[in-house]
Amino acid sequence: MHFWIKLFLILTLLLPIPTEVIAKPVQLEINAAGAILIDAKTGQVLYEKNSNKQLAPASTTKIMTAILAIESNRLDEKTTISKNAASVQGSTMHLQEGQLISLRELVTGLMMRSGNDAAIAIAEFLSGSVDKFIVEMNKKAREIGAIHTKFQNPHGLPTKDHYSTAYDLAWIARYAMNNPTFAEIVSTRNTSIDWEDSAGNEHEQNLKNTNKLLWMLDEADGIKTGTTNEAGPCLVSSATKDDQRLIAVTLNDKNRWEDSQKLLNWGFETFDLYEYPIEEELSNEINRIAVEYGIDTTVKLETSEEPFVVIPKGKRENLIVKTNVPKKINAPVYQGQKIGEVHFIMNDKTLRTIDLVAANNVEERTLANFLLNYLTTIFKLFSSWGIV
Repeated sequence: MHFWIKLFLILTLLLPIPTEVIAKPVQLEINAAGAILIDAKTGQVLYEKNSNKQLAPASTTKIMTAILAIESNRLDEKTTISKNAASVQGSTMHLQEGQLISLRELVTGLMMRSGNDAAIAIAEFLSGSVDKFIVEMNKKAREIGAIHTKFQNPHGLPTKDHYSTAYDLAWIARYAMNNPTFAEIVSTRNTSIDWEDSAGNEHEQNLKNTNKLLWMLDEADGIKTGTTNEAGPCLVSSATKDDQRLIAVTLNDKNRWEDSQKLLNWGFETFDLYEYPIEEELSNEINRIAVEYGIDTTVKLETSEEPFVVIPKGKRENLIVKTNVPKKINAPVYQGQKIGEVHFIMNDKTLRTIDLVAANNVEERTLANFLLNYLTTIFKLFSSWGIV
């Protein structure tokens, strides 16, 4: 990874969290202590209430546990359940000491049945201990951008200094739902898993998802429930309609099912996901940026992400798009290096900003590469004359 890309990622994590909403609903009462609604593709915040307030996340913690398990690429490996995992309290998938089960089945029980025992078994299997696994959870959270989150266990049972925010959980969920395996598991209503007991006998176990929203809302496709006395009822939910996915988070909300439906339905009714034709509309601004001291005199720019933006329905004509691009840059230029920005603006409010990055490398012009290019040109010329 080039220096410029590494620097960009580091600086991104240090930036303040953007929670400015596109439009505030006039009559949308949400009972949660913390809540948010975002568009999954763009990350735009459509609604928020105390979204940066640090709260107990309960079993929504398990989203991170599942991410680490799936990304380990060890889903088909089997592990033997320890006494420690089998004896954990709270919601479980009823694991037994000595039971032999695959990591895939553990993740399924973790997310569908909210198995605290599965969370401990996953941590022990992947990291050798729960403490080491927690280090990886917090590291991954920072990488994703959930910088106001701190995990102290893999399941979400009440523990001192174990907290997250509605914004962070939405960001973690957005990341997770890009993984097809994760998305498939959390959208499943009913399934069965196989495992062996300590005597080698095979068993089949039926699982039903704890997420009632999968039955309550046709468009719902995830994600995770959570409840403890400290955290109250929590829900991280997802729904997809006409290729647009919205993610809602409600923390400490006694009406989590109704409020989550309210948020998701309001989002689909109020906003459109629009793909801006950037190549067509901004070709003059991004196709040829002058490069000084380079072996090439220009460089083409491209967006670092797909140019989608969420806008209020029927307001596309009010969308203003502006670019912030220097007239010239100095070589060397590296592919992926940030050169400028494109801003999507409506009613004097920036809805979204996307980086414009170099589409290719431009080497610095030196005496050595000048001579090389010169000799190459001469060689090609002589070749065309049949001299060499």
